[in-house]
Amino acid sequence: MNVQSHVGHEVGTELAIRREFLNRALSIYRSVFSVQEIATDITLKWLSGAILFGFLVTFSSWMNSTATTVKAVTNGTYLCWPFFQSCKSLIFLSSFPEGYSQTVVYMGLFGLMAGASYAIYLGRWAHAHLAILLLFLAKMYFVLICYDFKGNYDYYHNFFCFVYLFCAHKKFFSQLGLVIFYFLSTAGKIHPSWVLGQYFTALKEGLPIFPFGTEALMTNLVIAMEMVGSWFLFSRNTVVQRSVFAFFVVFHLYSGTLVGYRYPSIVMPPLLILFGPWFKAPERVPIDRTSVFGWLVISTLIVLQLIPHTIKGDEKLTLEGNFYGLYMFEANHQCYGSISRDGKPIWTFTEVDAPSRCDPYGFWFRAKHQFCADPGAKYKMVLNHSINGEPFREIVNEPDLCGLEYRPFGRNSWIKDETEAPAVARPVQNFFR
Repeated sequence: MNVQSHVGHEVGTELAIRREFLNRALSIYRSVFSVQEIATDITLKWLSGAILFGFLVTFSSWMNSTATTVKAVTNGTYLCWPFFQSCKSLIFLSSFPEGYSQTVVYMGLFGLMAGASYAIYLGRWAHAHLAILLLFLAKMYFVLICYDFKGNYDYYHNFFCFVYLFCAHKKFFSQLGLVIFYFLSTAGKIHPSWVLGQYFTALKEGLPIFPFGTEALMTNLVIAMEMVGSWFLFSRNTVVQRSVFAFFVVFHLYSGTLVGYRYPSIVMPPLLILFGPWFKAPERVPIDRTSVFGWLVISTLIVLQLIPHTIKGDEKLTLEGNFYGLYMFEANHQCYGSISRDGKPIWTFTEVDAPSRCDPYGFWFRAKHQFCADPGAKYKMVLNHSINGEPFREIVNEPDLCGLEYRPFGRNSWIKDETEAPAVARPVQNFFR
């Protein structure tokens, strides 16, 4: 009995030490990531759910994509970010019919979402936070290896994740970030696309619901509300705050008639949570040591939005630097072009739907990795691009695409801007999709 009691005592002591270690680790984790803010704020608790819903919507659309698999590397259809053009070294998963490792990973992420939901139910916020951190890191991996995963809704969701996970004053910077997003989105709209309503006048069906002739009126209303009105989401005047809040709710519902569920699914839940029933105007703006990182994140958003404006030419035509910030609905795109060898086209492409981006980088990158394996090969690339119903301009006409390089943050001489590219044809009115 004495021996058994001694063994039992040692086991109990070991378990107590482990429990103490885990409790201490969780305490440090809560302190470093300001988890207590979440545990004591109903708004942030609900924001946890909105972020998880964002992961569900996003991953469900990515799960069966071949763009992040070894098949894309093999056939040269993968697409890296301009600043990380060697991303194929990180691509190792397979999807049906070649394999199922990618779907296994995504189902593991689904399990993490379920686990985070259960932790939220139990009120174990450090565990929920850790699960969301792992989900975010997984999402960043897929974004890093696929330039196609750059939707504006992803920018919103990535921002909310980042603030929720890493910043102090989480609620304030989440609210401020949403308003900043509205404000920054007008940077791409101060252009004939929106000021004159050309994005929609170039469409055969015009604006959904609203009559022809109202395009410029409605687009300028949106610009005014995003640039100025959005700041009144912080108003202490209940009538003003609720009126502006209602406008943006209706705006996102209306936008869904064009873009579908994904954008409103990502943006509307945080809007409803951050500025809806639980909203109280901040008592003060946090300006202290703990807020430095939050202000750095906000400043980074602004810098990213300014990148295309530092590059000569209309970024909506050349697309240089266009995708580092918000770019949704910035122009109505149409394009056509070809890759040829010895005067014979081997790949022709046409994009006529308004949301198509007609990015010279994307066409060039994929063509280079499909056709330039032979060191002596020379392939000609031609790309004609029209925005907002204006003439097609020959922005690329290069005899040797294999010898070209792409600068991610500067001007590329082989892409002509609006002052250099000759007009070659006129487009007809197109459709949104």
